[in-house]
Amino acid sequence: MDTFKPNIGFVAAWYGLSVTAVIFAMTLSFYLSIIKQVAPQSNNFKIYASLPQGGMEVSEEIQKKDARAKIIEDFFKGYKAPLSDFADEFVSVAQKYNLDWRLLPAIAMQESNGGRKVIEDSNNPFGYGIYGGAVLKFSSFEEAIERVGRGLREDYLNKGLKTPKEIMAKYTPPAVPSGSWAKGVSTFIEELQ
Repeated sequence: MDTFKPNIGFVAAWYGLSVTAVIFAMTLSFYLSIIKQVAPQSNNFKIYASLPQGGMEVSEEIQKKDARAKIIEDFFKGYKAPLSDFADEFVSVAQKYNLDWRLLPAIAMQESNGGRKVIEDSNNPFGYGIYGGAVLKFSSFEEAIERVGRGLREDYLNKGLKTPKEIMAKYTPPAVPSGSWAKGVSTFIEELQ
């Protein structure tokens, strides 16, 4: 019986090639895993590869827009409330009467679900001037926002009633014992952050 005797040259060659292949694979893997950043050669580069025909100019002007209106709009849209169309009016009235821009939308959500539950033909999403059978009516939501914003400034804030809890005592006295109105308004104000 012949016993198999490996050729020492063959084993050495095989071992050498194996080690070389492992080292090569590890080096290639390391090289491919490095993130390379390529710095632009100059600051004079164009964004688009092909430009339109004609003498068009590209402007770097950024238009500034008040984010508060977008926040109010999205807030009301989240509740599928019709007052989402009046977000700019809310911001304008808040600025005009120096109100927290979140106060009127929060009251409207507390009182009428953002205009979804309004007494017929009243356009009064704030529950403002509604006591028992008496209903203060407005010709539009814009008029209501303006009038209630002015009323909050003159009849509440100027008289030291600044927090929802303080406003509640005059705005809706029946809610005072439970504090539910102030809690609701405060929750909506927080949501509008």
